[in-house]
Amino acid sequence: MSQRSDAAKLGRRAFLGFGLAGAAALTFMPRAVMASSGPLNGRTLGFFNTHTSEILKATYWRDGGYDKGAIKDINQILRDHRTGEVYGMDLPLLDLLVDLHRRTESRKPFEIISGYRSPQSNATLASASGGVAKKSLHMQGKAIDIRLRDVKLKTLRETAIAMKTGGVGYYPKSDFVHVDTGRVRQWG
Repeated sequence: MSQRSDAAKLGRRAFLGFGLAGAAALTFMPRAVMASSGPLNGRTLGFFNTHTSEILKATYWRDGGYDKGAIKDINQILRDHRTGEVYGMDLPLLDLLVDLHRRTESRKPFEIISGYRSPQSNATLASASGGVAKKSLHMQGKAIDIRLRDVKLKTLRETAIAMKTGGVGYYPKSDFVHVDTGRVRQWG
């Protein structure tokens, strides 16, 4: 049996531990699996954590309500990879990601550079780099640093800016775009 069919049988929670082999299987899944929104399939996101090699596909909203188990799984994969601390991510941030994925027509999962950041991790990063805000929205679960392998970074940035739903930072040398649900602004 292929990894793709095995993954489909295991369900969304088991997807979390697949690692790099599972990420390769995600390459062949249809876009609707990576991020989608609609009355029949709810709101689904696909993630690949670049630090832990975990992958996840989760439908966090369906039938007019939030799926607490899926949200728990999303919070787990977006945890602070330095400390292991898990935090409740901002639900409008998840909605922003679904819309961003749809608008870019990506067929790949979001690659996570940084999701939630504990105050300790943020302080360490801020002291080492002038590019890290001391009061970062990452510490409130309202920000994420991402890329999509099949979307040019510049296109991802321009699409996020056009949405006008929060902050957008552009980090081409580090190969990621920052999006958040704070006030509308842009940098980089």
